[in-house]
Amino acid sequence: MVFSYSASHGLLLLRSPKANPTPTRVDVLIQDVRAIEIRSWFDGIEILEVQSDYLREFRSNPIEMLGSGNRVYALRGNGWQGFIAGGIVSTHEDEGEFSAPSKLMGNELKW
Repeated sequence: MVFSYSASHGLLLLRSPKANPTPTRVDVLIQDVRAIEIRSWFDGIEILEVQSDYLREFRSNPIEMLGSGNRVYALRGNGWQGFIAGGIVSTHEDEGEFSAPSKLMGNELKW
């Protein structure tokens, strides 16, 4: 699910909740997000780095938002597809509580 987004730094944090039998949560942080099409909640997700041509499928014309060094990530979940145009992707898995701050975030966002 989308856990947080900071427009000022383009930081998007996706987080999986802990569920039986998995006692951990997984955070995915994407930096410098320029354009996005995603569901706020989803069941299952696959994130693949793809070529910018992938964005031509989307009517919002997100290819115009790409800057130097940005990457394109195809998102695929159960029954939907989307994208993120942004920078570096980082991941972290731990046993933290759902609302606890992410180890991937500095002082940018504290929840």
